[in-house]
Amino acid sequence: MLKKEFINPHPMGFTNTVTCSSNGVKTIFISGQVGYADGRVGESFAEQVDMVYRNLLKELASASATVEDVVKINTYVVELDREKSRTIRKTKDVYFTQEQQPASTMVGVSALVMEELLIEIEATAVIEE
Repeated sequence: MLKKEFINPHPMGFTNTVTCSSNGVKTIFISGQVGYADGRVGESFAEQVDMVYRNLLKELASASATVEDVVKINTYVVELDREKSRTIRKTKDVYFTQEQQPASTMVGVSALVMEELLIEIEATAVIEE
């Protein structure tokens, strides 16, 4: 039987993290995390990227997972260019230090939910229960 758990529901009508468990395996779906924390948006692109990864770590922890459990990340970047891509990679390497890296997609977009936001990352992780 499939068991679903909804973790950290958001007032905007979605859940930050949803888990689906069956046969001893838990799949974790993390909604897009953005460069917003402690009531403020990061001032620079680099600061927002760091905030995104810290937010992602918090959501993983809420589902008893770590970055080593992540199997897929999708990254959405406003006005994506090579410099932004390098900044993301540099910051990702601080948090994702394991040899086995997750599958990854990076997409340039025209805008995110708030005009000030410049990056959003969603993730999927898998753990044994």
